[in-house]
Amino acid sequence: MKKVALVISIFTMVILFCIPKEQSEIEKLSVTKSGESVISKHLKPNEKTSIETGLGDGSFTPPEEYLLEAKEIRRCNKIPNTEDELDVWLTNANEVGEPDEYIEDVLYRFERCSQLNFVSDDFVELLIKAIKLGSDNAVSELWAISDKEYFHSKGLVELSREDTIEQRIKFNKLKYQLSESIALTGGEQAILRLVIGYQNYDPESGNPNYLKAIAYADFGMKIIEDNDVYLKLDFIKQRVSHNMEYQGLQQAQALTESLLIKFGENGN
Repeated sequence: MKKVALVISIFTMVILFCIPKEQSEIEKLSVTKSGESVISKHLKPNEKTSIETGLGDGSFTPPEEYLLEAKEIRRCNKIPNTEDELDVWLTNANEVGEPDEYIEDVLYRFERCSQLNFVSDDFVELLIKAIKLGSDNAVSELWAISDKEYFHSKGLVELSREDTIEQRIKFNKLKYQLSESIALTGGEQAILRLVIGYQNYDPESGNPNYLKAIAYADFGMKIIEDNDVYLKLDFIKQRVSHNMEYQGLQQAQALTESLLIKFGENGN
């Protein structure tokens, strides 16, 4: 009997020892689930899912993506758009003896472009977006666009002579304005394009502006790191300065100083 009583006593102690432990584990589990419920309740939907990026979906788009799509649209605009147009082009290409490599390249681009689905054909607008986001390479692409391409991209067809001139002037002003904004952030290509451009045309006067050409060349030489661009700017500056009077050189120097101040104000 003593042995039975001893066994019962030990069994009772084990039960009393385990119950609090099991209750403790249950309480921990309950608290954990409750905490998870609270966290889930206050978690925003965009924190639960990954963010997809792309043109036109409302998220931030890097300037390189705008530039890439603009280049794709521009290339696709230079080849036939339909099978019928391609057949006509191939006939003409064979008649004039176009190189096989060139024909193969057009066929490849036609196949590629037929698989692309662009939201818009206005590649100029994409370049503008890229430039406003700081793309120096987009400036180079913008300057490579002909007036005809600009008109086509903007849907400007069958314009009168007056409207054609007006739109051409507008396009030129746009190139200079956007280039100046990137130049003041240190854009080497933008600076080079302005130096070359001002030797032939200033949108404010319609005439060459050698003073601005020298000023931007000197400005670029003081801030850029690319040796090739530096040598080009130096060559242009020396050549143009040779025919400038002292007063003009002084004015160019003053403009250079002004550009350097603006460059510093941009945090450079």
